[in-house]
Amino acid sequence: MPKIAIYKFLTFFIYSFDVLKEPPHLHIVKEKGMKQKSAKIWLRTLQIAEKGTLTDTDIKLALKIIKLHQAELLDSFEKFKEGKKVKTIKFK
Repeated sequence: MPKIAIYKFLTFFIYSFDVLKEPPHLHIVKEKGMKQKSAKIWLRTLQIAEKGTLTDTDIKLALKIIKLHQAELLDSFEKFKEGKKVKTIKFK
């Protein structure tokens, strides 16, 4: 479950087993808390596949970050899919 990116309290990551069977997407959680369900956003269309336990405000923020850095995030997804090491991106 590699972390792809971090922005403030949001962590963007990939489940390894999803990479081969699903289109490019990221899971997003708040950094705090153990009983949370990740949101899931498709990287190419920016559609929300699952809201998880994020609030509407959190989802809007995640979508904004993904849209701003879409090419970079897609590149990280593809690198991971190819078995290459991916460095966690820290957005400000």
